[in-house]
Amino acid sequence: MVSVKRHEQKSQNVVSSKYHLSSYFELSTLSYDAMFLDHDLFLCYYSILWEVIKNAATKADTLTALKLAKSTFNHNNKEKHDVEINAGAATALYKLLSITIHMNGAVNNVATACSALELVLGCSTESKLDTYEIIGERLLSLLVIVIQRCLQGMLKNNGSILVDAIRIIRYFSQLEEVKISIAKQRDVLPTLVDIIDKCERYDARVEAMHAIISLSFELKNAIYMCNCEGFLKLFTKISLDFEESPQMKQWVAVTFWNLGCEPVCREGLCSRVDVLDAIKHLMRFKNSKTKEYAISALRQLSLETSNRIRLVEHSDGLLFRQIVDIVTEERVADTIVLKALETLNNIIASETGGIACANSPLSENNPGLIVTLTSVVTDNNVPKLRMIALSILIKLCHNLKNQAMLKVGDTELVALVACLVTIAKTNRNEYRSNVFMALKTLSEEKSMRQPMAECPGLLDVVSWTFNSDSANRNDIIDAMIILSHLAEEEENRISLASNDIFLRVLANLLSSHDAILKQHAEDIVLCLALTPASQHLVARNKFLLSAILQSSKETDKMTTAFKTLSQFM
Repeated sequence: MVSVKRHEQKSQNVVSSKYHLSSYFELSTLSYDAMFLDHDLFLCYYSILWEVIKNAATKADTLTALKLAKSTFNHNNKEKHDVEINAGAATALYKLLSITIHMNGAVNNVATACSALELVLGCSTESKLDTYEIIGERLLSLLVIVIQRCLQGMLKNNGSILVDAIRIIRYFSQLEEVKISIAKQRDVLPTLVDIIDKCERYDARVEAMHAIISLSFELKNAIYMCNCEGFLKLFTKISLDFEESPQMKQWVAVTFWNLGCEPVCREGLCSRVDVLDAIKHLMRFKNSKTKEYAISALRQLSLETSNRIRLVEHSDGLLFRQIVDIVTEERVADTIVLKALETLNNIIASETGGIACANSPLSENNPGLIVTLTSVVTDNNVPKLRMIALSILIKLCHNLKNQAMLKVGDTELVALVACLVTIAKTNRNEYRSNVFMALKTLSEEKSMRQPMAECPGLLDVVSWTFNSDSANRNDIIDAMIILSHLAEEEENRISLASNDIFLRVLANLLSSHDAILKQHAEDIVLCLALTPASQHLVARNKFLLSAILQSSKETDKMTTAFKTLSQFM
């Protein structure tokens, strides 16, 4: 790292220790580019300029020196700016600005010094880091004073001063190595907040916002920002202000996302109604970037398990419904749909499943949570999206016995069964095991058995499994358990006995060598033989009756079943 002493030593080695404006003018008549090619001459040039600035004796000399500095540094060549920094330009300008501010010097001097500093800091990242190490913290403290005086009207016609001062802070805030140092420094964040909140100049507010965004990309800074007085209040105000520019709102969404990446901040952010309202509003934006940053912020907040209830219940479920709506919104990128589904997957758990279904129900105008997830599984072309949607549906089924699911109406539960059947009909091997586990879980709940038996297509889908070459034994066992559970309810038996595909499967299983499957098949036959309506239907199916007769030679219960059914032949 460079140091002030090294700057001074280089100056003394090249030229004598004191210069006047005439020396500078004499050297400045040479070609700037020609001097740049001669390193010693170029360093001499800046050493003289530095000495001129340091030794300006009068206000007139000071202003002249600053104007010379501003004129000299007014270019876009980083390599030249590096030489200027190396010659001590930034340090000299900082000292002069400090003296001017603390002695209430002329506004023109402050303006020119800030402008010259902003120009010379157009150097390389390494030179900026060198500068920050030497004068960074002191310079930031000085710039905070400059900015506050501008905001308070103490520096008249201060537009350029304000923008240049904020821009210098932004330059430093983009340096990864010093972001934490800047955020921790007293009054820097509050001053940036004041600029965005109180300043009427849009370009100044933009520079301040850029500085904040840069600092927010350092994870550890999220804590300082959340604890900064007025910070979150300002950002929520910007989000909800209809007169605020769309660009500013997008930057707010970025910042919320960055803050949510810090686990320590998630619960605190989610506990604030105004923050959730702001994110909810930002998700409505047609601008895809703003929408994506907003849903990304929610996804981060949803990673904290203690936030689940708040997220699903906020604003009477409106926030949750908006997340669901994004999944099927037209012309929304798959990346946004992915983040919405991941958010839903994080939110929905044993304590929130019922509330989630109740807050996003099926209606005439809206497909609701369950149908939306089903449409993703059956219609979306992205495998990852389909599997996440299916995992959420499975999670809802497994939480059916949870007390929270009592809030779910019959319509939603019937829709859940129908959706699983729809998914099963796609006949995709990667879905089958999960779908049948979910249907088995539903069938374990007595209140679900009649809606399942009456669901169009369910018996066919379950029965087809026994003839599928790709179905594994676990799938077949799950299918058999589902049918057994349904047959236990008397009101279901006529539906079962009316399905020819099911009866054919039952007949085949009675002669199965698999003891478990055969046992389930016999139990189902016994159930069907107990109810008059199903007795007639089974007795008319010659294929099944023949299988029962054959089984009656092996077990007493099949003998009893055959005797009962033979009365209706």
